Amino acid sequence: MHVSFFVQAYNTEAYVAECIASILAQRGPYDFDVLVIDDASTDRTDREIAWFKDPRLEVRRHTVNKGAIATANEGYLSVTGDFVVRVDSDDRIRPRFLEHTVPLLLASPSVGLVYGDIATIDPAGRVTAMGGLVQRQGRPRVGDEFFPLLMENFLPAPATIVRREALLPLLPIPSRFRFLDWYLTTGITETWDTGYVDALLADYRLHETNMHRAMVLDRTGEVTSLQVLDRLFADQARGEEKAQWRSRVYANHYLTYADKYFGCGMNADARRCYWQAIAFQPSLVFDTGVSRRLAATVVGRGVYESAKAHLGRQARQAQRAS
Repeated sequence: MHVSFFVQAYNTEAYVAECIASILAQRGPYDFDVLVIDDASTDRTDREIAWFKDPRLEVRRHTVNKGAIATANEGYLSVTGDFVVRVDSDDRIRPRFLEHTVPLLLASPSVGLVYGDIATIDPAGRVTAMGGLVQRQGRPRVGDEFFPLLMENFLPAPATIVRREALLPLLPIPSRFRFLDWYLTTGITETWDTGYVDALLADYRLHETNMHRAMVLDRTGEVTSLQVLDRLFADQARGEEKAQWRSRVYANHYLTYADKYFGCGMNADARRCYWQAIAFQPSLVFDTGVSRRLAATVVGRGVYESAKAHLGRQARQAQRAS
């Protein structure tokens, strides 16, 4: 049994050494290697990586930036471990990651991936939330989580290890995608069981250069999510179940992006997605929060915020009066 870690690095000179050191510090009698691909960083990322002299470590450096998806495909198609862990170079892996996850994969041949909980850390590496970020609603430790994962991307990428056999049929990742983890995990869980370990496996770093907000602002997150869903629902596998889930899944997708756009002040996009969510799930029109935010995209945020503040004052006065 062999594990391959794959680190994607781009302009993370402040974090990449910490990431690599956390992987090399893995405990337990596990055979593993680490592939680091620096996608033509323009800062000192390459120098930080060069400090490491370990026979388990292979380093590649692109002379021209190829982008996240092309680099991911290169890494995934290069590693040879029975199990694979992809790590962004600004995150950290906890020392007992392999001790917690590998035994479950070895004991359960039907499991295509195993995941656990994460802590969040700030740019300086200080913990800002110690776990409790994965909400599983009482699902069993091992089982089918395909449809819950379609409803919400709850798998924390740095705390996930996949069986290479389950990964290979999904490669290469389509170049049009803006992100990749949800495409891979939904593709795996469509046909494989999922395993969960109740442990902190990784630290996810929150900082200004994270991609998530950018993918909201340029709308590419929504586009990729739709492409993943369209691909899965076009596939005939598990067709009857998919027919039962389709409206809920698409409604939840549009509602999620509507709220993200609303939070960013992108009223036209929020309004469009609220209406799409209602079209897939008409009962949402009776949801007070949804209807209120939808109305705000029409009358303007100033009117919405004033009305919200007024209702809040009335509620507090009523509470004091009672």
